Amino acid sequence: MKESPENTEEYRYKIRHSAAHLLAEAVLKKHPDAKLTIGPPIDDGFFYDFDVDITFSPQDLASIERDMKRSVKRNTKFERNELSKKEALEIYKDNPYKIEIINSMPEDEI
Repeated sequence: MKESPENTEEYRYKIRHSAAHLLAEAVLKKHPDAKLTIGPPIDDGFFYDFDVDITFSPQDLASIERDMKRSVKRNTKFERNELSKKEALEIYKDNPYKIEIINSMPEDEI
């Protein structure tokens, strides 16, 4: 019997990666000055590091979660964009964390 796609590691990776993007979107909606750092999927979930001037309260986290759920209900689509290093540096010129990541990558991996 063939394994259901939802039971594959690739599927779980995509779900976790998407959840990290939804988290970043929700945080930026509430805190536009937040600096995104890195937010990868991990073995048992996902995370995203942010540089913000506040400590998230339980109420903040509940509100962020609601926004994430709204995005899921809207069937938010993700689009992968491939950029040159120069383009990526221009987009993230105000984010020192992303600049550090971009500068550490070979040109063909951006």
